[in-house]
Amino acid sequence: MTSPKRLAVAGVGLIGKRHIASIEICEGAELSVIVDPDTTSKAYGRELGVPWYPSLEEMFASESPDGVILATPNQVHVENAMTCIASKCPMLVEKPLATSSAEAKILVDAAHDAHVPVIVGHHRRHNPLMRKARELIEGGKLGQLRAVHATCWMYKPDEYFDEAPWRKEQGAGPVSVNLVHDIDLIRYLCGDVISVQAQAAPSMRGFKNEDVAAAVMCFENGAIGTITVSDTIVAPWSWELTARENPAYPPTTQSCYLLGGTHGSLSLPDLTLWQNNGVRSWWQPIAATTLPRETSDPLINQIAHFVAVIEGKEQPLVSGDEGLKTLQVIEAIQNSAKSGETILLSD
Repeated sequence: MTSPKRLAVAGVGLIGKRHIASIEICEGAELSVIVDPDTTSKAYGRELGVPWYPSLEEMFASESPDGVILATPNQVHVENAMTCIASKCPMLVEKPLATSSAEAKILVDAAHDAHVPVIVGHHRRHNPLMRKARELIEGGKLGQLRAVHATCWMYKPDEYFDEAPWRKEQGAGPVSVNLVHDIDLIRYLCGDVISVQAQAAPSMRGFKNEDVAAAVMCFENGAIGTITVSDTIVAPWSWELTARENPAYPPTTQSCYLLGGTHGSLSLPDLTLWQNNGVRSWWQPIAATTLPRETSDPLINQIAHFVAVIEGKEQPLVSGDEGLKTLQVIEAIQNSAKSGETILLSD
């Protein structure tokens, strides 16, 4: 039996601690070290029984982990990733890959040149639900995909921002922090986006980012998608409140994604397929079938996948290139909202 892969976690905030909890459950991995410039996290390292370092440079000078999870603020993802690349260390970079697609491309190109594996932390792709949904679409259950709609509405309390002031800064609004997950899932299910037209409104709290946005997207396969996001709306329609992935969020029975095709429609995450029993017509009865699927924690699945990538047994499900493409759509939404123009992704 092979020894567990020794993983370092850089950034021990909200998502970093969830990664640590997932590592502790995953049989093929073990936490070897934590990295965080906040000196108060040194006590957390002692509590976990692992060394603490204030920077990746200092960590690599003394430690040789098999992989690093970068759960640091978005603004330093590229800088930290370059440090990992210099040490030839595989990494799992939390989404978004960078604060701009230009920076992300530098990271992705450098990783390619150094042959260092990169996984982007779009963990929702690791949910068995998404694999089942993709199988249904690719198996023709919806016919030709024509439209998709996604809703990402939630209300973040003031303390969410007060405990991490970087969340108030430009590049940390709900488009970058939240919608990036939804865009990645929509791309996973529907294919590449070729154009975007968007609108956004500035933060009601006075932060340096938006707090509501909407976009219309055209896909390479001819489908059209609409998506809205806000972190100032009290509502049950978001992946967080519907997918039951994270026990921190009280679950609802609603769905937040609707996908429609010429032979049927699918709602997610309840995985309900709607089809006519006979002739396709709005005058004919339509039936709903809620389909079974496996259930497991996507964050733990992602850690197991990271281990398999480190061992060379699997290719990244969400590679640096995939993370870059998702970020390019996010950037197009932001640019279109500023300019009022349609953004072509080919540009």
